Amino acid sequence: MNLDEMIKSMSREDIARVMSIVSNKQPRRVDTSRRAKRLAITNLYFENAPLPHKTTYEEYKLHAEGIRQQCISGVDLDR
Repeated sequence: MNLDEMIKSMSREDIARVMSIVSNKQPRRVDTSRRAKRLAITNLYFENAPLPHKTTYEEYKLHAEGIRQQCISGVDLDR
C-alpha cells in the first residue's frame, strides 16, 4: 500500500489526529551551546597565552602548557 492509498483510506478524524501530531509549526532551534563552549575555550587560551618574544622559550612552553591544561579542564569559562 502506497502513501496515496493510505491517505484515501483514512477518515477525517484519522487525518485530523495525524495532523495534530505531525504539524509542529514552531521554528526549529539550533543548539549552539557546544560551539559557544569551544569558542569560549579558544578565547580563554588566546587572552592568556604568553607572548613568545617576551619570555624565554622554556618559560613560554611551560606557561602555554599550563594554560592549555586549564582550558581543557574548563577553568574560568563562566566569566
